[in-house]
Amino acid sequence: MHGSGSSPLSQASFCLADGLGYALQQTHRSVIRLNLQHFLWREVFGFHIHPSVHFPPSDNSTDPYSHPTIADIATGTALWLIDVSCDFPNSRLDGLDIDLSQAPHPGWLPSNISLRHWDVFADVPTSLECQYDLVHVRLLVLVLSGVDPIPVIRRLFQLVKPGGYIQWDELDCVNMNIKKVNPSVQAPALEEIRVASYANGRHDWVLDLPRLLNQAGFQDAKLDYYDEGPELVRAFNDQHLMTMEEFASKLMQNGKAEAAASFFKLIQAGYQECVDGAALSIPRVVVVAKRPGSA
Repeated sequence: MHGSGSSPLSQASFCLADGLGYALQQTHRSVIRLNLQHFLWREVFGFHIHPSVHFPPSDNSTDPYSHPTIADIATGTALWLIDVSCDFPNSRLDGLDIDLSQAPHPGWLPSNISLRHWDVFADVPTSLECQYDLVHVRLLVLVLSGVDPIPVIRRLFQLVKPGGYIQWDELDCVNMNIKKVNPSVQAPALEEIRVASYANGRHDWVLDLPRLLNQAGFQDAKLDYYDEGPELVRAFNDQHLMTMEEFASKLMQNGKAEAAASFFKLIQAGYQECVDGAALSIPRVVVVAKRPGSA
């Protein structure tokens, strides 16, 4: 485990996310960052839908292929759904998010993709209960930062059909580490960012997702780890620095100028450290679970 440690620069901490709601930005820069993140994750995973997810065959003898209904929660730029639509062009695909401004205009989306507003902290609309063969969730780590995730997980359970699945892709902030081309490379700023991101264990719940999902009514929850190869270490590091920059800008907007300045200083120093051969690495996990019953 690499999560422990205390930050000498106490102004820089993701504990400052409390009260910010969505703690990042919603601009053209954030869209670029989200799209880059999607392509990097796809490169590491090698799949959109985890291989353990098996959809029931179609009941239509003239069309034996499965056409699952799929929801993408916190869909963001909707790129995950756009990719999935290539594999399931005749399926109903819904992107749900509290803010759809980062997604393409509906006129630019494949015809089987629909976007609609839904806040994971609000009740599930009756029209969406038990509607989906697969509910896909990605990167709620900051949305659920410092709150009990169980009520949200129970709402996600309501969306899934009996016999359907949830797939949750998330950051493993417990096992963050600094990778180096050799041990002699110094990276104090990146180490500071790692400790700030760990935030005294506030994101540890991610590794407890299998138990939390089972507690909410799912079954057979399984967690898999995915780390990037050395050829992608620099790309992931720079994407992480972009995330930190968005967080610092959000702090600045909310009057936390001193804390924002601490982050900006670390980002600048951390970039030079990555040029010199160090990188912040945050592994990813995918958790898959099934709702009991038959579809």
